[in-house]
Amino acid sequence: MDKTRERALFAGVFIASWAVFIALGAGFIRSAAPTYDEPVHLASGYSVWAGALESLNYKNHPPFGEAWDALPLVFLKPLTFFSSPDWMARRLYHYGDLFLYKNIVPANRLMNDARLWSLISWGALLGFAILEWSFRLGGTEALVFAGLLFALCPPLISNAALVTTDAPAAAFYFLTFWVLSFSPRRFWHWILAGACAGFGLASKFSLVAVPPLVLIGVLTEMRIRCDEKKFPSAGLSVMAATAFFSLWAAYRFGDLGQYWTGLYATFSRLNNGRPTFLLGAFSMTGWWLYFPAALLVKTPLPELVMGALGTVLWLRRPSVNRFWVLMPAAAYFCAAEFSKTQIGCRYILPVYPFLLVAAAYGAAWLWRRAGAFRWAAAGLCAWLVFGAARVYPFYLSYFNEIAGGSAGGYRWLADSNLDWGQALPALAGYLRSRGNPPIVFSYFGSADPAHYGIRYVPFGIVSNVERLGDAPPPLRMKALLLAVSATNLDGVYYRDHAVFSWLKRKTPVFVAGHAIFVYDLSGDASARARLGRILSGNGDGRLAEALGLIHG
Repeated sequence: MDKTRERALFAGVFIASWAVFIALGAGFIRSAAPTYDEPVHLASGYSVWAGALESLNYKNHPPFGEAWDALPLVFLKPLTFFSSPDWMARRLYHYGDLFLYKNIVPANRLMNDARLWSLISWGALLGFAILEWSFRLGGTEALVFAGLLFALCPPLISNAALVTTDAPAAAFYFLTFWVLSFSPRRFWHWILAGACAGFGLASKFSLVAVPPLVLIGVLTEMRIRCDEKKFPSAGLSVMAATAFFSLWAAYRFGDLGQYWTGLYATFSRLNNGRPTFLLGAFSMTGWWLYFPAALLVKTPLPELVMGALGTVLWLRRPSVNRFWVLMPAAAYFCAAEFSKTQIGCRYILPVYPFLLVAAAYGAAWLWRRAGAFRWAAAGLCAWLVFGAARVYPFYLSYFNEIAGGSAGGYRWLADSNLDWGQALPALAGYLRSRGNPPIVFSYFGSADPAHYGIRYVPFGIVSNVERLGDAPPPLRMKALLLAVSATNLDGVYYRDHAVFSWLKRKTPVFVAGHAIFVYDLSGDASARARLGRILSGNGDGRLAEALGLIHG
């Protein structure tokens, strides 16, 4: 195939896969309330554009990823509330709530414009690099398969469609090593790799691992090639200088001490660990099995199978080009294994683009062998399409068949793997179908349920923002509907992890977005008594009495 036709094919596959990626992500955006940290990221990102000397969130995240996602807000011109007590006291979640829900621009417009921009921009960068690298390593067949794998990858779709720092980090980590994989490297390759590394450093603190990995990669490459050329000190110096300039630019050429302050604060905090849930077990420091299990059940099985095949083929016949795919992915995954903060597969999101490149190669290898192998490749692709269509639009709560599908995800993992507070619109839709009755609500998240028209009595809400509810007096409730977020159902952030375990033996009347379980306890005397005892034991005896669960 000549160069003109190759370019046309590449452009066609890229545009088609990117369009599908955006369409699926847009569906997810419409279905999802702000996830737990999004209001903070959005407000922090806009604070950069509004001229704040320090971004709202600088002790937790560098500014670039947040600011990039918040770029559409520059044209919407929302209020900043810089004189509010929440801004002054750096009460992150309260300020994020104020910025999102009390602004002159509607909350949905603020959040979803930023999400769509995030989806489009990070999707374009990731999609282009994944397809180009696959094409370079595996030819036209790998290019076509890479387009399909990229377009239908739920972890990439859902995280690219959120205003967080995870998609920027994954994009810049992948792009850095993609640029370095070109041979021979020209002067502009070093500059581009430095810009990607610098903006990666300016997006998430975990990418501080990039500089040593680049050095290790270059030295290993020289060893593999038995290269007698001298060490590329000039190229690495240019890359380092460009990375520093990009990082400094992200801090608006101001005090880079903010970066070191945030880096120290973040790693000190992460070293303390977070409550973690895996297959019914709980920990504050995590397990070595957590991220392998997350990768196993949160990734479509066809992508895992094809990725494993591609990796095995490369390991059997190693080369420098393949090394630049395998090394960064393995290094990042191994580094995550030592983390005490294990609350989502998003922490290994940078591994996914490399996995897709390997999977595209594996699929192309099957296709070229024709016969049963070609049928296997086609079958895996059909399986991937069916799986993506079946879970639409709830891609954040996607789980594969090993976990029993998305319906079984809560038995394996919680928090941002499944339930990050995003399922309020689906819950509101169900309640409207029943005449919008009030509910007792144990919610995990920072979004405002009242914004979606949900009338509720709060019970055991896990949030950084006070939610008082706005339901009528409990005795006027005609039915006792109890809604429990999956993270709370698993008891992750409760002292008594088994507080809701009795509900797992009951069949919910509805599950909103695979993440919020609704139970009708109206005619269930034993369940009502159990709930009454829990409320009384937690100091909510008056609420239990008002609900008619106990008698004063």
